Amino acid sequence: MDKPVLILQMQRMGDLVLSYPLFGWLSSMLPGTPIWVVGERVFFEGLIELSPHVTYFDYSAADRLKQNEYQLVINLSHRRDAAILAGQLKTGMRLGPYVPDNASPEGQAPLYIEGAWQLYRASINHNNRHNMFHWADLNAMELASLRQMRRTSWPPVKAISKERPLSDKRVGLFVGASEADKRPEPEFWATVASRLMSLGTKPVFMGGKNDFQIAEQASAILKAPFLNQCGKFSINELCMFMRNLDLLVTPDTGPMHIAAWIGLPTLNISMGPVNAWETAPFAPNHYVLRSSISCVGCWTCDRPETRCKTRFSPEKTADIAKLILEGNEEKLPYLNLPGHQLFKTGRDQFGLFTMRQITSKENLRLERSLFWKLFFGIALGKFSPETALPDLKQQAKTLRKGKMHDLLLRKAQIILLALNRAIKSSTPGILAEESFWNGQPPILRPLTSYMQLILQNSEFSRPALANALQLIDFFMSILNEQ
Repeated sequence: MDKPVLILQMQRMGDLVLSYPLFGWLSSMLPGTPIWVVGERVFFEGLIELSPHVTYFDYSAADRLKQNEYQLVINLSHRRDAAILAGQLKTGMRLGPYVPDNASPEGQAPLYIEGAWQLYRASINHNNRHNMFHWADLNAMELASLRQMRRTSWPPVKAISKERPLSDKRVGLFVGASEADKRPEPEFWATVASRLMSLGTKPVFMGGKNDFQIAEQASAILKAPFLNQCGKFSINELCMFMRNLDLLVTPDTGPMHIAAWIGLPTLNISMGPVNAWETAPFAPNHYVLRSSISCVGCWTCDRPETRCKTRFSPEKTADIAKLILEGNEEKLPYLNLPGHQLFKTGRDQFGLFTMRQITSKENLRLERSLFWKLFFGIALGKFSPETALPDLKQQAKTLRKGKMHDLLLRKAQIILLALNRAIKSSTPGILAEESFWNGQPPILRPLTSYMQLILQNSEFSRPALANALQLIDFFMSILNEQ
């Protein structure tokens, strides 16, 4: 028997579901090879019927797992105990964070990251303003080919008949999320439910045990008894219940990813410190609504008011849900959604996740973000320059306008000088300072964050400095392209 592949995915429910594409791609690439996954028992046992065929282990099996040899270990977890285990396992190839085997679990031994795309994944922590790669794709960018991704069949979305009356259609309103800023207030849900009920639909409040009071408060605002299913289901029962719904309206949650995986039409209310390009429903033909304010999609909100949450319109949310439930999705582009952006999920020409903007189509920030998607796709060897470089040059036009071009060129020249000094002096200098990456304009931080991480990860070695030089040279050549 072939040596197993071991994946460490010790995060939340949604992270596990977003790993399913990787499991499938690996099984296709390595037929007959055992795929083992270390996860949280409460999640993988509840989702076992949905999961691709892999063998799950709880972290308590770590000592037994260390006795095996693996052809590949992939660590997708952020936890330090996962990185320590990843470093202790005997494997021919390792991807993701790990602590060297000789490090003490109690100490603060350095953590390293294997894989260019895993380094990119780490570089967007607190720096994801311009990231357009979905977490599920990033899990597999080191391994699955674009051809394989393009040929993937995704769960078809349940068709909503125009002939069925709205009174026969059921919509789930998932009221909870892992953080308060990522979920609407009870008043929001009360308004959405009220408008949907006035159309004759049958909304149901859903969530975990901790969300029960949110649904009760919404019911009290409605001044009417309401079906509150929060905390009533096991994970397996929740999956069964959602199969009988026609639509799920939900913030960024694990159940949202389950819904997309089983083909339940989903409207993602993307609010708070979350980037929809990373966490939206992964399969095609689902909907994402988010604020259009400039700071949307941040990592951590540092404003007194979370404006991308408080300015969200429950009335507009209900209007979108109504058209979806009616089967009139072709009318969505004609909705007036001031302060909002509506997207539909899909796959791009490379086979990767994308979102097609349905309303408010002019968006300079999205154009600049697409520049970085193409830049890293080419620089990290995923996109063919023959096909992607013309598009990159086209997107670079948004950076070559007026003062923006002069600012970026000046900053790039300073970075180039710092790299040359580090090579000549054999000391990192300012490259080791945090201000090297986060002191740059936000539009440049995708590059400086990745550069600094590859330098730190290789302890500022000459090959890493040469790699960083290639990146800044590539950026400057595109910036100066006429």
